[in-house]
Amino acid sequence: MRIKIKYIILCVLLFFGGIFFIYFNNIFNLRYFPNNNALIIYPNHVIQQGMNSGKNNVFGNGYINKSFKFNSKSSIVSTPTIMNGVAYFGANNDYVYAISDLTGKLIWKYKTDNQVMTQPIIANGMLYVGSGNNFFQKGNVVRGTGQNAIYALSLSTGKFIWKYNTSGENMSSFVYKKNTIYEANGNSKFYAINAKNGHMNWKTSFKGIDSMSSLNLSGNFVYFGSGNIDTTQYINSINIKIHKLQWSKPLPMSFGGVTDNSPSSNSKYVVIEGLALTSTVNKFNQVVYVLNKRTGQIQWTYKLGVGIRPRNMETANSIIVGNNLYTGNTVGNGRFYSFNINTGKMNWYVKLYGDQKSAAVLQNGILYLADSYSNFYSIKASNGIVLGIHKFISTEKMNAFTASNPTLVDNEIYIGNLNGYLYAFPINYLYQYNFQLYKYYTWYAIGNIFGGRIDFQSFIKNII
Repeated sequence: MRIKIKYIILCVLLFFGGIFFIYFNNIFNLRYFPNNNALIIYPNHVIQQGMNSGKNNVFGNGYINKSFKFNSKSSIVSTPTIMNGVAYFGANNDYVYAISDLTGKLIWKYKTDNQVMTQPIIANGMLYVGSGNNFFQKGNVVRGTGQNAIYALSLSTGKFIWKYNTSGENMSSFVYKKNTIYEANGNSKFYAINAKNGHMNWKTSFKGIDSMSSLNLSGNFVYFGSGNIDTTQYINSINIKIHKLQWSKPLPMSFGGVTDNSPSSNSKYVVIEGLALTSTVNKFNQVVYVLNKRTGQIQWTYKLGVGIRPRNMETANSIIVGNNLYTGNTVGNGRFYSFNINTGKMNWYVKLYGDQKSAAVLQNGILYLADSYSNFYSIKASNGIVLGIHKFISTEKMNAFTASNPTLVDNEIYIGNLNGYLYAFPINYLYQYNFQLYKYYTWYAIGNIFGGRIDFQSFIKNII
């Protein structure tokens, strides 16, 4: 079979063009490297997942510059919390871990009564986590089989201090305010627990259950998603000052996924995501809902794309920075998006190797995020240009970044993987390993040459 000269020329141009791009990309990215002499500053407390209502999990501007991986030998979906040189996280083998954020050496571990999926919340020298699993009790009304509890442990030693038992799972991360831990869980209850002694101050009920929808604290209001299997999904606002449900809004089109989504918010809006039914059997559309924080009225929605329903973590977590909303798509097309949160206008989207479920983090104009094929990206926030990619290779059967959101402390990224490893690496790491980036732009160019007729995500998955 004769090969046309123009295709040979095209391949040569792609190859050398890729090398040219990587060379100048490395030089260009030097300006994104942090100052090695910057002062390392750790947070002194963590009141909720993401450290703020916008859920941008970033702290400090120093430079740790260490790389390691810690093997928990069990899937990690807990978002790590970093405090004074220690990384804290939970795993599906029921353990809570404290390891050195410089070496990955184990400091202490504590075994709970069930899987630990929450991000540790820290205050008063104590660490708070929840236990539970995603199995349903009879009737599919209460989620979480076995023992389920809210724990308080000593931050320095991991010693047990108290626990509060619940009849449903506690997989969503808590929020903390004025010596009170707040949690919504798998038995349709919202709890306010005394953080010092573990006694219940008050509780209220909501519609459906909360699975992995971690709470969002903004002033005196807490926001989270709830619902039952394949029925209407809700977003809820609890007024913790008067101990009552402020409002609970059904989300149109939504048929699932909301209970997996952790809301983000700013001064005006709260954002949550769900899955909508489509006219095609077994196909769903991921929908972004932006609501008025005060009233719960929907301001705008956006359908991200159609695809097969994910097995776990059905929607991607979003972050809000300034006037922009950033989120990924878990179904259909492996994309990551930027929106103007005030208007709903899409600024840009970028194709990824795999679907994106955990939240991104943004610092100094650069987004850092992971996909379900164990790739980690750096992307320019202003225009969506991919600056760096690294693929984390693993021999374990499960090898995917899913529900564990990245934590960025002093330009060091910490994130858990389903393969059981907690990874720690400086952001420079993403610019020093560029073969994956070269492949990315090569296949991206080929896809564009064929007029976008190639399914980029499937193409990459099957050949690389």
